[in-house]
Amino acid sequence: MNRVNRRMYWLPVLPLAVALVLSACGGQPASPSPDESEPPTATGSAAPTDTGEGTGEGTAATLRAAITGDEGTLNPYTYVTGFPGWNLLMLQYDSLMQIDTEGLPQPWLASSVETSEDGLVYSIELVEGVTWHDGEPLTADDVVFTIEYFTTNPAASRFARDLNGVEGAEATGDVSVEITLAAPNPSFPLRALADVPIIPEHIWADVTTPEEHQFEDASNVGTGPYRITEYSANQSYTLEANPDYFRGAPAVDEVVLVQFADDAGALAAMNSGEVDVVFGQIAPEQIELLGAQEGIEIVQGPEFTNQLLNYDAQLPPFDDVAVRQAMSMAIDRQDLVDTVFLGTATPGNAGWTHPDSPAYNPDIETTYDVEGANALLDEAGYTDSDGDGVREYDGQPMSFELITPSGDSLRLRSAELVATMLTDIGIQANVAAVEQATWEAQIWPEFDVANGRDYELGMWGWSAPTQADPAQIGALMHSDPTIGSLNVTGYSSPEADDLIDQLRTEGDPDARQDLLNELQVLFAEELPFITLLYPDGAYAYDSTVYGGWAFISGQGIVSKLSLLPPDARP
Repeated sequence: MNRVNRRMYWLPVLPLAVALVLSACGGQPASPSPDESEPPTATGSAAPTDTGEGTGEGTAATLRAAITGDEGTLNPYTYVTGFPGWNLLMLQYDSLMQIDTEGLPQPWLASSVETSEDGLVYSIELVEGVTWHDGEPLTADDVVFTIEYFTTNPAASRFARDLNGVEGAEATGDVSVEITLAAPNPSFPLRALADVPIIPEHIWADVTTPEEHQFEDASNVGTGPYRITEYSANQSYTLEANPDYFRGAPAVDEVVLVQFADDAGALAAMNSGEVDVVFGQIAPEQIELLGAQEGIEIVQGPEFTNQLLNYDAQLPPFDDVAVRQAMSMAIDRQDLVDTVFLGTATPGNAGWTHPDSPAYNPDIETTYDVEGANALLDEAGYTDSDGDGVREYDGQPMSFELITPSGDSLRLRSAELVATMLTDIGIQANVAAVEQATWEAQIWPEFDVANGRDYELGMWGWSAPTQADPAQIGALMHSDPTIGSLNVTGYSSPEADDLIDQLRTEGDPDARQDLLNELQVLFAEELPFITLLYPDGAYAYDSTVYGGWAFISGQGIVSKLSLLPPDARP
C-alpha cells in the first residue's frame, strides 16, 4: 500500500459542472428516475435566474413542500426515485464529501481526503465530534461498515454500484479510514464519496433484509440536518431540524412534505398557498403566472436532467442502427423545446452530453432531416407495401407501444409530439400513459438491468448525476450489467465496451477527454437511445415564508444546502 507521494483531494480530477443522486428514473428525469431578470434561452444559461422580487428571508419555523410520489421511509434501500428521493434521503444522511453550488465535491463528514499517487488508496480523516441522531458518535467503524454493507447487500441499492471496484476499507483510527480500490477510478470522489450516505453500524447491523425493511421512527437514524418524525404513507412526511448538526443548526426548523398525485396537483397547492415550495420543476406555462403573484419567486437555471426516447435495442427493428438513426433524424428537438417547454430547455445532443458540460464534444452534429430519414429507411428495406402510411418489418407493421408515466404531464406531451413526428417516416408510436410503478417495472425491472426489459418504446430520463460525471456514459452503454448498470435499452457494442474499459482507469485528463470524445461520436452514430432535450430547472417558492434557496449548478434547489445558513455551506 503506497503511503508516500500523497496529494490532498479537494476537487475532482476532471472539471465537472454538476452532480446529483442516482441516476435514476422518476417523476423528474431520473428516478429508479433537479440571478438574472430573463429566463434562460433554449441553448441554456450560465447561471440560475430569479424572476421575483421576494424578501429573501433566510429562516423559517415551518416550510411546506409539495412532492409527487411516496419515497417510503427514506432509508437508502427503500426510497424510490433519484429525484426527489435521493435529495430527500440526504436531508437525513451525510456523505463523506458534499457537492457545492458549483457542482464540485468538497469534504463534508470528512475533514480531509487524500489520495495515493497511484490513485488506489484514499485516506480520510473524519470531522471529530459528529453524532448520530440518537446521540451515538460517528466513528471510522461506521464508514467501514457502510462500505461493506452496501457491497455485500447489493440488492435494490444503487450505492453498491457507486462502490464497485472497492477492494477493502479499514479503520486506521477512531476517525481515520483508508479505502483501497482494485484499480484507479478518477470518478470515485464524485460517484462514491459525494454520493453514498454513511449509515450507523449500531442500527443497520441487525438489518438482514434491507430491501424489504421499513424503519420505524426511532431507528431511522442518520447524521444529517433533519430527521423524520412522522410519515403517513402516500400522504406526508414531517422532518424536524437537528439542532446539534455538526455544520450548524438548519435555517428551517420543520419541513413538511405533502404528497400530491401529479404535478398539476402540486401547482394547484402552490397557487392556493397550501404549500410554500414545489420540490419539482414547474410547468413552463406556469412560470409567468406564478411569478406574477405577490411573494412568489421563480428560480430558473440549466440542469443536466434529460428527456429521452428509449427502445429495446435488442428487439427488432430497433436492433437495426438504421432504424434508430432514422427515428433520431425525424425528431425536431427544437420543436419539442419550443412547443412543450416553451423555450425553457436545451435541445438534446445526439452524442448524449449536455452542451454546457466541460466534457461536451462540439464536433457532434445533431441532424433533423425527415427526407433523409425516409431515404435511410427505404434503403434499409423498410417499406409501406399496403399504402396505409405505416412501414413494415418482417411482415409486421412498424407500430409500437410508447409508454410514459401518467403523472408527468410534460413527458406525456413530449411523447405525443414525438409520436406525431414519427408518423412522418412511417413509424406508428401508440402513446400509453401508465402508472409510474408499471413504467419503471417495464423499462428497469427491479432497477437491475440484468433482469432485461419489457417494452418497445418508452419515454425516460436520468437525473443530473449522469451528466455530472462524464464517465457515467459508460454506465449507459456498457454491455456488462455490472458496469453498464444504467443500460436499460440493452445496447451492446464491443467497441463501446473497449473505450469504456479504458475510460474507467485512465487518470490523465487529456487522455480521458479523448476517450470521451470518441464515445460521444460512437453514441451519436449508434444511438443507444435518443436524447430529446435537457429541461431547465424552474422552482417556485413563497419568499415571504423562506427565501434562502441555493441553486446547485445543473441540479436545482432541492438539497440540504438550501436549508442551511449560507455560512454552513461549502
